[in-house]
Amino acid sequence: MREVKSSNCYILQQRDDESQFLKEQFEADYWRQRPGFEVISSGRGGSVRIGLDGRDAVLRRYHRGGAVGKLLSDQYLWMGKILSRPWREWKILERARRAGLPVPEPIAACICRSGLWYRAVLITAYLQDTEMLTQRLEREVLKPGSWHRIGLLLKRMHAAGIRHSDLTSDNLLIDSRDRFYLIDFDMARVMNVIGDWQWRPLYRFQRSLEKRHRNRKLHFDDDDWQALMDGYQS
Repeated sequence: MREVKSSNCYILQQRDDESQFLKEQFEADYWRQRPGFEVISSGRGGSVRIGLDGRDAVLRRYHRGGAVGKLLSDQYLWMGKILSRPWREWKILERARRAGLPVPEPIAACICRSGLWYRAVLITAYLQDTEMLTQRLEREVLKPGSWHRIGLLLKRMHAAGIRHSDLTSDNLLIDSRDRFYLIDFDMARVMNVIGDWQWRPLYRFQRSLEKRHRNRKLHFDDDDWQALMDGYQS
């Protein structure tokens, strides 16, 4: 990545990107009346799809969840640039891409400091022709071998030393050719590849499937989970 400091903001972008991002381009309102704009997630923080130099991208503002989020919303304690959320997520995405994992490409980020606090935005490449695994499971059963391949994918991520902090069926995408993608690496961590830390994210993923199954009646059962675990342990 390359970095430009503008007033109280750090703007990060790809080294080979000749154009320079402006601070206002990290606001959803900047893109609202431009071609390609679409709200794709209205949840915490929210994400919007934007048209960026002939390609689609996703703009996501960092927001807190839970009780703290009601007080501080999108503000985070400033502990230095390299400890900021977009900086760390960018580095995780780079690590994942070097390992050949199917994750979004980071395009640009903006970190704006105000006293002891900062706000931040990340722009990544939009993964075309994809939907959340949750959405697919609401409609139909996955094709044979799919759960096994999910297990293999999660094992590859862990073998690369990456611990996803929010591994759910909403953060695993699937396209029309049944290929899987991992997204939302906010607060992910690089781990020692030796240890038993891998199991907690897997249990988190299992709980997310079971919870959504209770609420939405997904096409998912114990045999599917066993196939995933067979793939993970193969």
